[in-house]
Amino acid sequence: MITEPWFPIMIGLGFLFMGGFNLISRTVTHFGMAVTSVAQRMSLGLSATFAILYYGEPYDVFKIIGILLALSAVVFINIPDKKVKKTQEGDNQSSKWLILYPVSIFLVSSLIEILLQYLHAVHEMKPANESIILFANAGVVGMIGLIIFREKIKLKNIIGGIILGVPNYFSIYFMLNALDSGMDGSVVYSSCNIIIVTGAALVGYLSFREHLSKLNMVGILLSIAAIVLIALSNMEII
Repeated sequence: MITEPWFPIMIGLGFLFMGGFNLISRTVTHFGMAVTSVAQRMSLGLSATFAILYYGEPYDVFKIIGILLALSAVVFINIPDKKVKKTQEGDNQSSKWLILYPVSIFLVSSLIEILLQYLHAVHEMKPANESIILFANAGVVGMIGLIIFREKIKLKNIIGGIILGVPNYFSIYFMLNALDSGMDGSVVYSSCNIIIVTGAALVGYLSFREHLSKLNMVGILLSIAAIVLIALSNMEII
């Protein structure tokens, strides 16, 4: 396996995964969940564009408008209330360099999606194998990091890791299966990201009674329109 041409890419993805989780935690600390979520899900713009340009995926007006609506929806859904926004102000302006956190999340998330499709399209890896090897590499990188920085593992860390890891594993597995079924990467990444953001907003509203502002509702409507347009584009191409 070590001699396979895709192995160095998998090692790189392992580092990107663990580094990405670390960046997310730091960005949440300084900017809150809204900015972090927007930075992470805006990656669909770069990964979808790369899929169209590099792999020559077909596109039409429906797909382009759908991707633009998806990007807009991510922003609108994550705009916090003015009261919430005031409570998050303070340390955010303490250093202009803090903006590198959300920018880095955007770049890392985009690179992960681009490399995952590259492994699938160029090296023809099967979704199950790609998912297992990817998370195994990320786990090894994480363990090495714990040893180097002498971090202690607590039971709550293990439970939290399982709670976060299982959904992440299956989200990537099903996303790779969608690519394996013949769907365009630009369609898969746009749909997956917008469904996750919209789903999280609706679960928060229905289960935890989180307040949805008018702008948040506009974002949900935009996400529905984006999914419909991207689906129509995919049907036309087929």
